[in-house]
Amino acid sequence: MRENPVSQRAQFELSKLGVVSMRNNVGVAFDTTGRAIRYGLMNESSKVNDEFKSSDLICITPVLIGPQHVGRIMGIFTALETKKTDWHLTKGDKRGQAQLRFMQLVRGHGGIADFISDPAQIRNLIGIYQ
Repeated sequence: MRENPVSQRAQFELSKLGVVSMRNNVGVAFDTTGRAIRYGLMNESSKVNDEFKSSDLICITPVLIGPQHVGRIMGIFTALETKKTDWHLTKGDKRGQAQLRFMQLVRGHGGIADFISDPAQIRNLIGIYQ
Protein backbone atom coordinates (compact mmCIF):
# COMPACT_ATOMS: atom_id res chain seq x y z
CA MET A 1 0.00 0.00 0.00
CA ARG A 2 1.31 3.48 -0.83
CA GLU A 3 1.80 6.15 1.82
CA ASN A 4 -1.36 8.19 1.10
CA PRO A 5 -3.80 5.27 1.58
CA VAL A 6 -1.90 4.25 4.74
CA SER A 7 -2.31 7.82 6.05
CA GLN A 8 -6.03 7.93 5.23
CA ARG A 9 -6.72 4.54 6.82
CA ALA A 10 -4.60 5.50 9.84
CA GLN A 11 -6.72 8.63 10.36
CA PHE A 12 -9.86 6.49 10.16
CA GLU A 13 -8.48 4.04 12.77
CA LEU A 14 -7.43 6.93 15.02
CA SER A 15 -10.92 8.44 14.87
CA LYS A 16 -12.44 5.10 15.96
CA LEU A 17 -10.22 5.33 19.07
CA GLY A 18 -11.33 8.89 19.82
CA VAL A 19 -7.96 10.35 18.78
CA VAL A 20 -7.95 13.79 17.15
CA SER A 21 -5.53 13.72 14.21
CA MET A 22 -4.25 16.62 12.14
CA ARG A 23 -2.24 16.43 8.93
CA ASN A 24 1.09 18.25 9.35
CA ASN A 25 2.25 19.58 5.99
CA VAL A 26 5.84 20.84 6.13
CA GLY A 27 7.61 22.89 3.51
CA VAL A 28 8.61 26.28 2.23
CA ALA A 29 6.92 28.64 -0.21
CA PHE A 30 8.05 31.98 -1.54
CA ASP A 31 6.05 35.20 -1.56
CA THR A 32 6.05 37.70 -4.44
CA THR A 33 9.24 39.33 -3.13
CA GLY A 34 11.07 35.99 -3.01
CA ARG A 35 10.96 35.78 0.79
CA ALA A 36 10.76 32.22 2.12
CA ILE A 37 7.64 31.35 4.13
CA ARG A 38 8.24 28.18 6.16
CA TYR A 39 5.31 26.13 7.47
CA GLY A 40 4.84 22.98 9.53
CA LEU A 41 6.25 21.84 12.87
CA MET A 42 10.02 21.92 13.49
CA ASN A 43 10.55 23.97 10.33
CA GLU A 44 11.65 27.32 11.74
CA SER A 45 14.85 27.11 9.69
CA SER A 46 16.51 24.74 7.26
CA LYS A 47 19.01 23.87 10.01
CA VAL A 48 16.22 22.77 12.39
CA ASN A 49 14.42 20.95 9.59
CA ASP A 50 17.59 19.07 8.63
CA GLU A 51 17.92 17.81 12.22
CA PHE A 52 14.23 17.08 12.97
CA LYS A 53 11.48 16.21 10.51
CA SER A 54 8.08 16.32 12.19
CA SER A 55 5.55 13.56 11.61
CA ASP A 56 2.75 13.43 9.03
CA LEU A 57 0.01 13.12 11.64
CA ILE A 58 0.00 15.18 14.81
CA CYS A 59 -2.59 13.88 17.25
CA ILE A 60 -4.12 14.20 20.69
CA THR A 61 -4.72 10.81 22.33
CA PRO A 62 -7.32 11.00 25.13
CA VAL A 63 -6.29 9.18 28.30
CA LEU A 64 -8.11 8.89 31.63
CA ILE A 65 -5.50 9.58 34.31
CA GLY A 66 -5.22 8.23 37.88
CA PRO A 67 -6.75 9.20 41.24
CA GLN A 68 -5.48 12.79 41.40
CA HIS A 69 -7.31 13.56 38.16
CA VAL A 70 -10.43 11.41 38.64
CA GLY A 71 -12.92 11.95 35.86
CA ARG A 72 -10.60 14.20 33.89
CA ILE A 73 -9.37 13.17 30.46
CA MET A 74 -5.87 14.33 29.52
CA GLY A 75 -4.46 14.53 25.99
CA ILE A 76 -1.14 12.93 25.11
CA PHE A 77 0.80 14.49 22.23
CA THR A 78 1.01 11.85 19.52
CA ALA A 79 3.11 11.95 16.34
CA LEU A 80 2.71 9.32 13.62
CA GLU A 81 4.81 9.17 10.46
CA THR A 82 3.00 7.20 7.77
CA LYS A 83 5.02 5.17 5.29
CA LYS A 84 4.21 2.84 2.41
CA THR A 85 3.63 -0.77 3.44
CA ASP A 86 7.06 -2.17 2.57
CA TRP A 87 9.11 0.75 3.99
CA HIS A 88 11.90 0.11 6.53
CA LEU A 89 14.19 2.60 8.25
CA THR A 90 17.85 2.37 7.25
CA LYS A 91 20.93 4.13 8.61
CA GLY A 92 21.49 5.80 5.24
CA ASP A 93 17.97 7.28 5.12
CA LYS A 94 18.70 10.86 6.25
CA ARG A 95 15.03 11.89 6.13
CA GLY A 96 13.94 8.80 8.09
CA GLN A 97 16.68 9.36 10.67
CA ALA A 98 15.56 13.00 11.13
CA GLN A 99 11.97 11.75 11.53
CA LEU A 100 13.19 9.26 14.14
CA ARG A 101 14.93 12.09 16.05
CA PHE A 102 11.61 13.97 16.16
CA MET A 103 9.90 10.83 17.51
CA GLN A 104 12.59 10.40 20.15
CA LEU A 105 12.02 14.02 21.21
CA VAL A 106 8.27 13.38 21.51
CA ARG A 107 8.73 10.09 23.42
CA GLY A 108 11.34 11.69 25.69
CA HIS A 109 8.71 14.16 26.86
CA GLY A 110 6.00 11.57 27.52
CA GLY A 111 4.35 11.54 24.09
CA ILE A 112 3.54 8.71 21.72
CA ALA A 113 5.39 8.50 18.40
CA ASP A 114 6.11 5.86 15.77
CA PHE A 115 6.33 5.01 12.08
CA ILE A 116 3.10 3.53 10.70
CA SER A 117 3.16 1.38 7.57
CA ASP A 118 -0.04 -0.51 8.36
CA PRO A 119 -3.08 1.11 10.04
CA ALA A 120 -3.47 -2.07 12.13
CA GLN A 121 -0.39 -0.93 14.10
CA ILE A 122 -2.42 1.90 15.62
CA ARG A 123 -4.49 -0.28 17.97
CA ASN A 124 -1.30 -1.77 19.43
CA LEU A 125 0.34 1.64 19.79
CA ILE A 126 -2.62 3.67 21.12
CA GLY A 127 -4.64 0.90 22.76
CA ILE A 128 -2.31 0.54 25.75
CA TYR A 129 -3.19 4.11 26.79
CA GLN A 130 -6.96 3.62 26.72
